[in-house]
Amino acid sequence: MSETSYSTEHERILALEARVNSLERQLKRQKIARKNAESFLETYSQDAYLANQALRKALNDSKQRERELLYLNRAASQLSNAQPGKSFIFSALESAVEFSNAHCGKAFIVKNDELVVGEDNQVLTYEEGWRSSPELAELIKFETPLSLRDSYSHWCVTAVQRPDTQKEARLLHFMHEMADGEFAWLVLLTKDDHLEEETLHVLDTSKHYLNITSRYQNKKTELTSRQIELSSVKKDRDFLEERLVSADKMAMLGQLAAGIAHEINNPIGYVRSNTVVAKEIFNDYQHALDEIGLLCRTAGGKIEAQFEALEKRFSLRESASEILEMFNESHEGIERIIEIVKALRSFSYPSSGKHTQISAVEAMNTVIKLTNNLHRYKNKVNLEVPDKDVYFLGNAGQIQQVLVNFVTNAIYATPEGKSITLKVQKDEKNAMLIVEDEGIGMSKETLDRIFTPFFTTKPPGEGTGLGMSISMTIVEEHNGTINITSEEGKGTRVTVLLPLA
Repeated sequence: MSETSYSTEHERILALEARVNSLERQLKRQKIARKNAESFLETYSQDAYLANQALRKALNDSKQRERELLYLNRAASQLSNAQPGKSFIFSALESAVEFSNAHCGKAFIVKNDELVVGEDNQVLTYEEGWRSSPELAELIKFETPLSLRDSYSHWCVTAVQRPDTQKEARLLHFMHEMADGEFAWLVLLTKDDHLEEETLHVLDTSKHYLNITSRYQNKKTELTSRQIELSSVKKDRDFLEERLVSADKMAMLGQLAAGIAHEINNPIGYVRSNTVVAKEIFNDYQHALDEIGLLCRTAGGKIEAQFEALEKRFSLRESASEILEMFNESHEGIERIIEIVKALRSFSYPSSGKHTQISAVEAMNTVIKLTNNLHRYKNKVNLEVPDKDVYFLGNAGQIQQVLVNFVTNAIYATPEGKSITLKVQKDEKNAMLIVEDEGIGMSKETLDRIFTPFFTTKPPGEGTGLGMSISMTIVEEHNGTINITSEEGKGTRVTVLLPLA
């Protein structure tokens, strides 16, 4: 074979190898793109399911808030137009039956240890009004402790078996002391054994209203007290209305955040995969260039001199280092965007995950370690704990996220040299995780907006405004609450209350 033919054949082989390498890279890129597409599809399906569940929950919560508001409005109206005697007792019973969706209800009045009201076989139902039901009337009368004379602080619940269905149900009852030695009982019989705790809390207002009316009827001079109670009722109603509006806003913002997260997630996935592949291709080029340089230096002479001249002319080594740094910076930026997208998705669809028993003292110690670099040379952090540890149920990672967020905010708001105090306390029902600072405090306007998504007092670029919103969502998912008190120039106190384990 002639030298020319051999050279031509060699060039053709090199061209084919280059083509094969290019096709292999394309195939690798397509595989990555397909994998990303499958991942995006799975994420989209999951987001759609979570969005549907979130909407259902928001709708159910809204309906429940509406029922509570209607009940409170009706009870407040009855209080304002209260009639003396037994009529108010039956009016309160009617409202309680309607609100609780009970199967039926009944009222008893005892005077001088004798039953003066409720001896009949009538029970009150929401659909049919008063109707005769000897079996249910006898059951309610038998299970109600009519001889008790100690006033209830809350509704009491008793498990009973309904004679009409032979299934377990719940009997709700409380006693109200009336004037002239009379004692009134309101009793509800549920449809089955299902009973929501929140229903009991709202029903407690019935006893509240009855007590107010009794005082009003017996002591005209206590008009001021009645006005205070009415004001309290209005505040409760306004609070529920605000919570309803807030729930609707949060639901809409959650959907907006989910949409933004999804729209960003798709293109950033392409950029991420393309950057990874481009970096690998660049590494291949760099290795090839190094091998070419090695060949030229091995050949020596003019070839080596020309290669070194080209290398110097185009600053190949410096350019390679700069390009590699660009790839790394781009990768960091992409990962930062992905973290922001995750935060948006956490705000939209928080999930409490698996709950385990958590030590409050250990949680606080971990927070101090995690934020050590922020406060080590700036603030003194104190930890006050009880002699006996406090435990609560929750997702350790999410609770840690909440506490780190509050401590970080405290460090940001506290001048150098001032102290931050972390406390672990408890009451009868809750573990109390407290973060106190000697910082600049907050105005009432700032305090009112503290949990508004995307609201932040930090300079642009230093905060997303989602930290407090996500923290509130996580704590609510744990059936807890957050209380914040603050005074400008004196500091802020944040208390996280979580049910005891």
